[in-house]
Amino acid sequence: MIRSAEPSDTEAVVELSVTSGMFGEDEAPFIAAMMAGYFGGAADAGHRCLVDDTDGLQAVAYYQPKPAADRVWDLTMIAVQPARQGHGLGTALLKHIEEELRGDGQRLLLVETSGTPQYDRARAFYLRCGYEEEARVRGYWADGDDLVLFRKALV
Repeated sequence: MIRSAEPSDTEAVVELSVTSGMFGEDEAPFIAAMMAGYFGGAADAGHRCLVDDTDGLQAVAYYQPKPAADRVWDLTMIAVQPARQGHGLGTALLKHIEEELRGDGQRLLLVETSGTPQYDRARAFYLRCGYEEEARVRGYWADGDDLVLFRKALV
């Protein structure tokens, strides 16, 4: 069942972000801080966090409006439990987000990811979901680690 995240989900969201391979163990504090910020006021500023808690927390997505851009959103994170990857759960969650944003009259959804081999599956996922690779910034995250920007028009 897809629902809005609750404060009690924070620990499971942090764990999922690491076990899914989206973030390293050393990045867990970043996710914990993001979730603390979400419940500390970012949700009131328009940030959104959804989870799928079918039989335990199976997936999470965090997305937020881009400041100073007309109806443009950033998909900051989407992660699925490893055992559930490739079974349509991430696609369903992403479609839910797109439909919600379309219903709110939003224009674009952007995704920034890494160009390293570790994120090959993530990039293929976005392409399968109808996203276009819009830009690549060489060496953005670190030397040899490009930022790959995907976009999808919602209107």
